[in-house]
Amino acid sequence: MLRKVLTFLSLSFSAFGQIQDVELLAQDVQKDGDIVIANKNVVVYSQTYLITADRAIYDQANEIIELFGNVNMMKGPSEISRSNYAKLNLKNKFSDFEALFMMNKEMEVWLKSDESSSDDEYYTARKAIVSSCNVNDPDWQISASTAMLNKENKFLHMFNPVFSIGGFPVFYLPYFGFSTDTTRRTGLLPPEIGYSRHEGFYYKQPIYFAPYKQWDLELDPQIRTRRGGGVYGAFRFADSPYSKGEISFGFFEDREKYRDRQRARNSNQQTLKNKAHKGFGFAYDRDRLFKGLIDENLQEGLWIKATYLNDIDYLNLQDQSDDDYDSLVTSKLNYFLSGEDHYFGAYGKYNIDTQKIGNRHENKDTLQEYPSFQYHKFTDSILHPNLLYSVDAQSHNYTRRIGVTAKQYEFNAPISFHLPLFDDTFMFSFYENIYASHIDYAHKRVSQIDTSDDKDLDYIDNYHRFTLHTDLAKAYENFFHTINFGGEYILPGYQKGLLEDEFIFDSQGRQHENFLAKERKKEEMLGYATQYFYTSGGRKFLRHSISQGYYLEDGEYSDLKNSIHLYLTPNFSLYNRLRYSHIDKKFNFVQSGGAYSNDLFNVNLTHTVEKKSENKKDNYLTSAAGIKLPHHSQLRGGFQYDLQRNYTKLWFLGVSHNRKCWNYSITYRQELEPTTTTQGAATVKTHSVLFLVNFYPMGGIHYDVSYEQENGAK
Repeated sequence: MLRKVLTFLSLSFSAFGQIQDVELLAQDVQKDGDIVIANKNVVVYSQTYLITADRAIYDQANEIIELFGNVNMMKGPSEISRSNYAKLNLKNKFSDFEALFMMNKEMEVWLKSDESSSDDEYYTARKAIVSSCNVNDPDWQISASTAMLNKENKFLHMFNPVFSIGGFPVFYLPYFGFSTDTTRRTGLLPPEIGYSRHEGFYYKQPIYFAPYKQWDLELDPQIRTRRGGGVYGAFRFADSPYSKGEISFGFFEDREKYRDRQRARNSNQQTLKNKAHKGFGFAYDRDRLFKGLIDENLQEGLWIKATYLNDIDYLNLQDQSDDDYDSLVTSKLNYFLSGEDHYFGAYGKYNIDTQKIGNRHENKDTLQEYPSFQYHKFTDSILHPNLLYSVDAQSHNYTRRIGVTAKQYEFNAPISFHLPLFDDTFMFSFYENIYASHIDYAHKRVSQIDTSDDKDLDYIDNYHRFTLHTDLAKAYENFFHTINFGGEYILPGYQKGLLEDEFIFDSQGRQHENFLAKERKKEEMLGYATQYFYTSGGRKFLRHSISQGYYLEDGEYSDLKNSIHLYLTPNFSLYNRLRYSHIDKKFNFVQSGGAYSNDLFNVNLTHTVEKKSENKKDNYLTSAAGIKLPHHSQLRGGFQYDLQRNYTKLWFLGVSHNRKCWNYSITYRQELEPTTTTQGAATVKTHSVLFLVNFYPMGGIHYDVSYEQENGAK
């Protein structure tokens, strides 16, 4: 009898319209005319819905179904709801709910309401609560008198919303709306808001255009009320299945009053060079270009990253305060085509030295390199499996508008022979190294005193290298030890030319760094060793390497190089790396540091001293630390201190909170920010409070309060 009733109901519910086929199942089913009443374990399902309830009433004539008690509804693959009462009109797809809870996996938010309804276009909820946090005790929620969710574009409109954090009301708005759709589409992105003492109120409103899958465009207009305004943008595209690219651009214009005020704050007391800060960039990556015409098994790649700017403020105004810009902005083009045996490459570099912008020659004496070409024959055997060779040939074009330029052609063809000895206990190797270079100079003279032209140079450095090394390992009662040690003997062969000068001079007598400097190999005896210690459980607790050479002809020791890493525990490590010059009788490089981390705390500290040249030395400290706090929060800080020049380059201290549904951070930051003036590069010391809060999926607000120190900084 039950099967007959269910079959009857299935046939009856086919009248759900011409809309969809629906079936109803229940333990107790009664029919009175056009009214069907179902009780106990009611199940309604179709291609769109799966509904369970305690009780259901179906009006066949009007095609309306009412569901009572524990109404659980699944609609499509992502929408889930629960209510005390639901009324569905199967003709027009209208519906009404009481005490509704609804969530959508695609939107990743949930909605609660006392009363709600649905039509073809909107879900409308009265006395609604919305959040993406834990349902039982949400970290944040928005309550509204009325909420309307557009079914098509998934935009949520909220009227008289009250925003609450931790159950406490924070602020009220007459209206608030945001998109719950996480798919890529055209619209407004979350704005950034800030305030600076000297730049005024800051507002940036990103606008995103995504009409096609193959490309999108983002425009970021911004205004700084006391400084000026401008717009940045990026056009991103995929022109093939094997490539992607981006064209970026930006323009910002300062007010004259700001330029006058800024002069007193720059370290060199000079006016900003440019009223308008502008630039553009191009990035492109492709891994298939010509190989389809040659051989599909080849590897190929084209990579371009190019930037043009008229000063460093073009980067500063993008509000990327966490980025550490190098004064040298380099544009690169790299292309390669490679098989199993051969490699071909073409390269180009264009440099903009932002420290030179504003100086007499601007960027005209900055060295550029384009184009460069390379051919490489990978290591292969010849005549005997232990006899190996490779070939590398390169050409370089070094150019600039002012100063020495050069074209260089390089050839390198090392040959090696390897012979195991004493049942593979030792390995003997012989290397024959042949390096040759021809250089065509332009605008170069022989020396500062000799003003005659230096037009070309042939440089050859041939040397022989003999090595003998072995690997040993031994297990002890409480640890395991491995060591690789050996010795080398380097014997110079035929040599021609000299490239050891630190500086060269152009035709006007101006001094330039020797960009082709190269030291010839000397006769040298060298010993080296690298060893590891492991606990009985297999954990590494010590790594040590050392090397020392002796120049036989000069009767001098080469630099001593030593490196040691001590892993005291799985969480705590110390290290030291150094290079000692016996000739200068001083350390040219020393770096020491340590790091500790566990589930609650992490810290690292590094001290570096390095001699760059006779007149340049770096000596600085860097550190960063973080402490996990209760309730998914973290305290973090760090600094960079220049001991050589006795100033703090950067320090910051902040707290952050990270949950899936929201996160925030508050950071105090002090740093030296580069800028460009009429007399060259300068710095401005800035103090700022950065505030960032993000509520998923609404987006967030970035708030920046900062001021600049008068008279700049060192």
